[in-house]
Formats: sequence, C-alpha cells, structure tokens
Amino acid sequence: MTLNANHEKRESEFPSDVAKAVQDRVKLLTPPSSFEYLWYLYQQSNRGNQKAGHLLKSTKRRKWILSLNVVVLCLVFVFGAGMISQTFGATLKKIPFIELLYKHSGGLPNGLEQIDQKNLSTSVNLSATNKDIKFSIVDVFYDGFQIVINYEVDFLNTQTKLTSEDATMNYDYKIEGAHPTMISTHVFTITGDHTFVGTTLIDTATLPDHPEITMSVNQIGNTKGNWKVTVPLSSEKSSRLTTTFHPVISAAYKNKTITVKKITFTPVTTQLEIKSKERDLSFKIKDDLETPFEYAGGRGGNGEHFLSFSPVSLINPKPRFLTLVIMDTSGVTVNQKNVYADYTDKFPLTMQGYNGGFIKITNVEFLADTTIVYYEASDANNQTPFLMFQDSSGKRYSYNKHPIRLSRDTFSYKLQFPKLDSVSGLKFLMPIDVFEEEPKKPLEIKIPLNWGD
Repeated sequence: MTLNANHEKRESEFPSDVAKAVQDRVKLLTPPSSFEYLWYLYQQSNRGNQKAGHLLKSTKRRKWILSLNVVVLCLVFVFGAGMISQTFGATLKKIPFIELLYKHSGGLPNGLEQIDQKNLSTSVNLSATNKDIKFSIVDVFYDGFQIVINYEVDFLNTQTKLTSEDATMNYDYKIEGAHPTMISTHVFTITGDHTFVGTTLIDTATLPDHPEITMSVNQIGNTKGNWKVTVPLSSEKSSRLTTTFHPVISAAYKNKTITVKKITFTPVTTQLEIKSKERDLSFKIKDDLETPFEYAGGRGGNGEHFLSFSPVSLINPKPRFLTLVIMDTSGVTVNQKNVYADYTDKFPLTMQGYNGGFIKITNVEFLADTTIVYYEASDANNQTPFLMFQDSSGKRYSYNKHPIRLSRDTFSYKLQFPKLDSVSGLKFLMPIDVFEEEPKKPLEIKIPLNWGD
C-alpha cells in the first residue's frame, strides 16, 4: 500500500478525529494553553506533593489509525544574511537545521538537538532539478518513531531575492508498504537571496523493515513543476543508543484496567505503549527526581495508546523509575489570572506560583540572537511555569524551547526565549489557572527501570 500526504489539504477537509489531531499538533508549535496546567491546578486544590507537567489529551485519538491522510502544518521565516551561501555544498556545512527549527517553531519538545550533537542523522545529498529550481534532501533521521527530513531549495539563474511567498512548497510524501496515520509539521527558513531550507517532522507508527520515503514536490513558491526524491530510512545510529523495557504493569482506574506494556528510550524520544479502553484520559510522566517529560505526540486505536514524550533529562539519563500519572479530564472548567513582575537588573526576582509556591528568577542573559532566563522553583508543582515577557508596547514573548533542568538537588532551570525587540518597560508574565470545581484525583503508576548498571 502507498501512503500519500498532500500539503494542500486543509484541516476542515478531514474527519473530526483527524482535525483534532491537527489541533493538538498546532499546540506543539505555540505556547501551552491554560488547559495544560490542569496538573498544576490539581495540586493547588488537592495540596498534594505531585509535580506539574504538560498533558496529553488522548480523547478521540484512537481513531487516527483508521485514516491514511497526513496533515502538514507550515511556518516560514527569514534567516540572517550571515547564513547566505553561494553553492549548495557550502550551504550544507553552515545550515543548523535543528537550531533553526527550535528558534522559529516554539514549543517543540526538547531532544531534537541530540540529532546534531550525537551525529544521528544520515547524510544523503539527493536532489532533483526542474524549472531552474533545485530541491535537495540534505539528511534524514529516523529512530523508529519519528522522521526528521532536512532539505534545501535553490533558485538557479535568477536575480530576484526570495520572499516568504517564494519559500513555500506543496508536496506529498509516501512510504511504500506502510499505512499508519502520520501527522507532520514543517518550518521553512530563507537563508540567502536565492535559497531557503526546510525541516519536516513526521510522527509515525511502526514502519516495515528498510523503509524508504519519497517526497514529491509539485509546486515551489509560485512555480509548478515536478521534483521527486526517494531516500532510505535507517534507525541504525539511534538504535545503538536506544533502550526498551517491557514492564507489563497494570492498575485499575474507573473500573477499567490500564496496562503499561512497553517503554522505549531513544536519544530524542521516550515512547510509552499503553493498553486501555477508557476514554477522556490525560497522561503525563515524570522521573524519580520529579522532572516532567514534555508531550511530543501520540496516536491510538482499538484500546492501544502510543504516547511520545521528550527524552530523559541530561542530569538524570538513567532514572530508577518513571511515574505515569493518569487523570480523567472530562467536565473540567478553569479560570485564569495573570501574575506580573517588573524586570529589573537586580536578582533574585520572586513571582507567585501554584499552591502557595513561587519561582525565583536568578538571572537573565540578553544575547545576540536569544534571551536566556534562569530560575529556581520552590517545589515540584512550580518547576515548569508558563513564563513570558511583555514589553512596554504590550508585545509578549513566549519561550521557544521547553525548560531545561540544571540540577538534581534543586528545581533549577534555564528557559530560552527569542531575542527581545526592546527591554523598555519589560515585565514578566505568568498565567495561573483556578478550578471552578475540585478535579478528580489522578492515578499514579510507578514503573521500575533496571538499566543493568
């Protein structure tokens, strides 16, 4: 069977279940919504000691597997002139694809940077040229759960500088012999007068042995044509750094059994395979230091849930156990209030948090192309706040990478933001939600991990 993905599809053309999947994927490219702080608020009302974390809303995902459609979401950005290259070969050595992806997409889970740091992608440098436009796939990454394709487009024999309208593509992709549902996201970045690059992320189910993916482009900018490139996918590099556990641990929730069948740790992904026929459940995981894992995508069907999260943290690469936290999210209503604090160059700066806690901002670095905030949380409930900047014009800046924990002993983090236009009248802003009714108590399943060390 051939799986086709058409970039020209629109969300409204898909069944409600697939449209829901698109909306969930959009949330990964934007700051977290207030609903994602349900866990914080549960702690606020219940006064427990569990930590906060992002939610995976699994409602309706069980039907994704029945669809063969792929939805593509697009962002286009202009990169600095310092990255301009006159030749394809020279450009490949300079384009930091994953760095650009994080810089411009915002909200993607941590871990993709491991692809570059550990040299996990495979260089292919395959291309097709048509209508004086060259489309080249530079390299690919595959770990069994996620595909990352990096490519460059070069407009040949033209003197006109590219605009954001030129830096777009309509394309299909297909995998022979496979029929899983796949949801993809891509970001295009202009890198020179006549070049732009792109990265496509694809979440996928299990693929056949030795899979090959074909990208077929039928339009670049305003030019219609035919560019087709087929590349092999191999998980060989990542498999050497992948560990799989089969805990087969079960617990009862709402008179239904939930079973954790499998956990796989790759360099960029943590995936859980869960068996449950219960509806309207949200899942999160945390390690033995109470560090949360960010949700990175999911799919399901016939009582099976396949949940992807960020990889293990750098400070705790082999946790002694994970805790799966499960909550019924049906009928939950929250209100929101904003907490502000004026930016000063005096630290620490303390902001009110959840459940009587706080975060203490200890430093801010205004760098050439990014802004880094360092903070320490009073407790596990407050370690991953939805912190933003707001300048004097009212413009708000959200982080473009999730918080990175820096210490095993304290809830110390760093948080990366884009470069700020101005520091005049700068404020910190942190939304806090409030329940209208006390939420239902979650279920926690402790999953021991024996790494054999």
